[in-house]
Amino acid sequence: MGKKVVYHYHEDASVKGKFYQILAQWMQWIANDIICVSHYQSLYLTAKNKIKVIPNSLTPKFTERCCVDEKAQIKKTILMLSSLKEYKGTKEFIKLANDLQDYNFILVINDTSSNIKQYLSTNHLIPSSNIEIIDRQTDVVPFYKRSSIVLNLSNKKLFVETFGMTILEAMTFGLPVIVPTIGGVAELVEDGVNGYKIDVHDLDKIKEKIKMVLSDEILYRKLSDNAKRMSEKYSYQYMIDEIENILINTN
Repeated sequence: MGKKVVYHYHEDASVKGKFYQILAQWMQWIANDIICVSHYQSLYLTAKNKIKVIPNSLTPKFTERCCVDEKAQIKKTILMLSSLKEYKGTKEFIKLANDLQDYNFILVINDTSSNIKQYLSTNHLIPSSNIEIIDRQTDVVPFYKRSSIVLNLSNKKLFVETFGMTILEAMTFGLPVIVPTIGGVAELVEDGVNGYKIDVHDLDKIKEKIKMVLSDEILYRKLSDNAKRMSEKYSYQYMIDEIENILINTN
C-alpha cells in the first residue's frame, strides 16, 4: 500500500533466539525508520541510515511526584527493583545486604510473594534482618522516597540492558545510582558524576562505593544534584516531539 513503516525497537535481538534475530532482519528491510532507545541498542543493527536514537522518558504524571528535599537527612537505605530472572542480580543484592549489616536494603521484586519464597528456598538464600523484600507493586514511588542509593546489578555476561527505566526514575528523585559498565543503562550515568559504573562481579567495589557515598554528605549532595540534572535531559516532551517528527516526515 506504500505506507510508511516505523518500528519502535526496545530489545536487542542479537542476544535473543533465532526467531527474534529473523524478525530484526525483516524489520530493517521493510522499515522506513527505526527508533532505538539507546546508542548501545543501535550498534547491533546494520541499517544505520534508518536509525534514530530517542531515549525513553518518564510521564509527567510520574515526574510530578518526584520531589527532592535537599535538607533531608541522608538515609542509609539501598534500593533495587528487580525480577527473579538470573541476570538481574537478585542473589548479589541479598549478599550485599548480608555483608553490610549497618545499612538498610529494600528489594522490590516484580513477582508474586509465593514465587519469591520459592526462589529463595530453591537457591538456599537466607536474607538478613536488614533487608526488606517486597513483592510486585503498582506504585514504586514510596520506595524511592525511602532510599538513598539505587542499584542495577544486571549481569552483563548474561544480559545487557537496552535502557534503564528504574535508574531514570531514581535519578529523577535525585538519587545516586550504581549501574553496569555497558548497555543502554550505562548511558544514563557519568562515572563519579551522578553515580558509578561497576559490574556486579565486583561486589567489593560496590560495597566500597556505598560506604563512601553514604558517609560523605558533600559527595552525596553533589551526586544527588547531578543525578536530578541528568534526569532532566530525558524530557518527555522531547521524546514525543522527536517521535512525532518521524511520523510526520514523509521523506
